Amino acid sequence: MKNLKSFPFERNRYFYGKLLSVEDFETEQKYFNDKRRTINRFLFGTGVVCGLGVVEVDDESISVERGLALDFAGREIVLDEPVVRKITELEGYGGAQDEGFYYLCLEYQEEAAELMHNVTETTGRNSSEYNKYKEGYHLFVTQEEPERETFSPARLYEDRKVVFDGQGIKICQVMPKFLEMGKDTVLRIEIEHASVQDISFEYELELSFLTNGEGNRVHVSFQEKDWEKGKKCQLEIPLKAACVNDVWAEISLVKGSFKLQVGEREYTEAKSFVSRTLINDGDIYESLQKEYYKTAMDYIMGNTFLQGIYLAKIFVVRAGDLCLIQRIEPLPFGQKIMHTEISSAMIGRLVEDVENLKEAKLLEGESKRAKEEKKPLKAAYGKVEFNVKHVRPGEVLYSDEIVHGLGFGPVTIELGYEVDDEFSQEPQMMFGDASLFQNQYGFQASLGARLNPSRGTFEIGLKIIKNNSAKRVRVYWTALYNEVHRSEAARKKRIYLQPDNPNIYTGESMTFTAVLEGFTDERLQWTVKDRNGGTIDKNGKYTAPEMAGIYQIMVSSKAYPDIKASTFVVVREKE
Repeated sequence: MKNLKSFPFERNRYFYGKLLSVEDFETEQKYFNDKRRTINRFLFGTGVVCGLGVVEVDDESISVERGLALDFAGREIVLDEPVVRKITELEGYGGAQDEGFYYLCLEYQEEAAELMHNVTETTGRNSSEYNKYKEGYHLFVTQEEPERETFSPARLYEDRKVVFDGQGIKICQVMPKFLEMGKDTVLRIEIEHASVQDISFEYELELSFLTNGEGNRVHVSFQEKDWEKGKKCQLEIPLKAACVNDVWAEISLVKGSFKLQVGEREYTEAKSFVSRTLINDGDIYESLQKEYYKTAMDYIMGNTFLQGIYLAKIFVVRAGDLCLIQRIEPLPFGQKIMHTEISSAMIGRLVEDVENLKEAKLLEGESKRAKEEKKPLKAAYGKVEFNVKHVRPGEVLYSDEIVHGLGFGPVTIELGYEVDDEFSQEPQMMFGDASLFQNQYGFQASLGARLNPSRGTFEIGLKIIKNNSAKRVRVYWTALYNEVHRSEAARKKRIYLQPDNPNIYTGESMTFTAVLEGFTDERLQWTVKDRNGGTIDKNGKYTAPEMAGIYQIMVSSKAYPDIKASTFVVVREKE
């Protein structure tokens, strides 16, 4: 029953007259156990299914609640009753030399039970055999972390690397496994310290197909005083993926850059690592699925190693010969199994939330647009009176310069006029083209306005077309200014670089083209962001260096310094 090899599956074939042996019955049991455990392992994974919470009973004891878990081989571990243990009584407790914390672990255990008489006793053989195997569990403590985190769901979408682990300090670096091209992301640095000494550290990372505004290197630094025991801290470093498709971006530690200060001691040895993330133009969830189904079988089959389930991290302090519990952190490595109904409900809820969020954003956008559309334009109005009693047809009258009061820039001027005619019973109001009514009234005129945007003023021109009896003409003006249209125009200023992410050989040259959108000022500033990354002139002609690598090209508008763009050029060695 302790044979962990499940494949290939073999089951009994029965036929009339077959003599059944011990091996046949064991094969019968193993077949069904292996099938069930394979389904457990491949469909559900490893971890706590329900219960198994760890709580503090007193300063020295803990209680593990009833529950169910699946181990690395898909075997069920059942605690049918709560278990109370003292820390010092558990296997793995090392005494006063161990400090800081213990991991409480659970593993599958079975033992032979129910001794009975062997009816086939022969001379020289034992007369008794065990009748059953009793499945159970084994609780123990350790200060060693799991060799591989095969049980954590985070392994599917995060690449976790250990930078430093020692002296009660653990520094980890976490990067998403999948990124969309050109999108922003966050590099997470997690710090955990079991002591209370002040700590600080710094190191440099080299980036490939990623940037954070500092070129192809990132400086990581951290400092904390008055550190609390068992405290956890986190740093977040913003990064941006390059506009490349189906390329593995990498983050590696620059050799010799790591320095850790703990109290008065300094450490410079860090673990060498390379974090990798796939950049493509597809959906991240689809990329995750594709990668999982491509590697899941090999990954699971290659990790059937003996390892317990980490139920809790128990922080302890010493008081003479006593080991006192300070606090308990449950499931420190996220080792849990989501029930299919719960996970389906959560996925459904997540999809629903995303759709609601999209709908809310859409409604918010529509509401915003509606408000903008309904938002009254800034307006000013007034009137100007012209004396036309002795003005002949064809003559043009001009007003003085009028200040509309809406500030500088473009505005819209709308005009209309009213005529005092001694033969008319009521004043005549005209808008637009007055010539359409030339046979109906004794006065016609055309209007125009000339705007002076730099001074915030305008002038009105009145041309007399027909005048039989009019004495005065009052011209009514309305000036309109729309801030929404102006801000939208400002937001559309962009620069696009062509070609995007080109390849070139060392020492060769090529010319980049900047496509301007929303503005026409062609004064541009070209730069190569990486040291020794080649040169580029004011016209965008780039000359590659003699060293292969990936270098960032940047361009910005001199008229609008905030408008900029960048791309990466891959420089290869000549074949």
